[in-house]
Amino acid sequence: MAKYILKSKKLKKLSLLIIILPLITFANVTVKNNPIVGGIAVIDFYTNNSNPKAFYNGIPLYTHKIKDKKWQVLVGIPLLTKPGIKKITIENNSTVKDVTFNVLKHKYKEQYITLSGKNKKYVNPNLKHIERIKKERIILTKARKQFSNKNLANGSFINPVDGIVTGEFGFRRFYNNEPRRPHTGIDYAGSIGTKIKAAATGKVILVGNFFFNGNTVFLDHGKGLISVYIHMDKILVKQGQSVKQGDFIGTIGSTGRSTGPHLHWGIYLNQTAVNPNLLL
Repeated sequence: MAKYILKSKKLKKLSLLIIILPLITFANVTVKNNPIVGGIAVIDFYTNNSNPKAFYNGIPLYTHKIKDKKWQVLVGIPLLTKPGIKKITIENNSTVKDVTFNVLKHKYKEQYITLSGKNKKYVNPNLKHIERIKKERIILTKARKQFSNKNLANGSFINPVDGIVTGEFGFRRFYNNEPRRPHTGIDYAGSIGTKIKAAATGKVILVGNFFFNGNTVFLDHGKGLISVYIHMDKILVKQGQSVKQGDFIGTIGSTGRSTGPHLHWGIYLNQTAVNPNLLL
């Protein structure tokens, strides 16, 4: 691993290529480095600053102190990103440093889903549904943009339920043969009423019923790291409530755009959906 110490008396802007490790462990969360589209890039840097900040395309990033002067940045890479060299900016005292990393190609599988009867509205919503979707999109986007300065999670994340995976992260989805956005989480099949656990310690920042998501809970784990639990039957927590890893937050259901009882579990990092398996 190349080491770079950020020191400058004047404001400077530099550009460096960082080598990234295959597995990184630090005090708050354990993350697998996987710099592909939909993955996470983990970057080391060194500083005396007690609160350095980092940004990717102007969006604040998750940073954490490892030991002494060693820090790390986690970068969530959007599924639709074009592979190649990308850049983050690290602000440290009076120094601004550009650090580059390489996003690798990755091809995800395709999944075809058929919706019939009353569920056809989730493929071709009418004007009333579209108005609802637009209003809800504002609320959901705000939750995904949540950025608190305190790291709340500790250690590895855990699976929120034990169940068969029926939908993998990144699937290129087709509903009634019509292409839709890639799958932004993991689907676990289960029986209605099966309890769902918080994957990590955090704070409830949103609960509600939404057109596509059904009954939904968002947890904030600090510094732009968010987990979301979708299609619930019952919600067992309230907005603003603090939860610990393993606490029950709801039950499996089939609300919203769902073909059967299951949990959709998603992770957002710097407002970007990433593969939850990288945090397990």
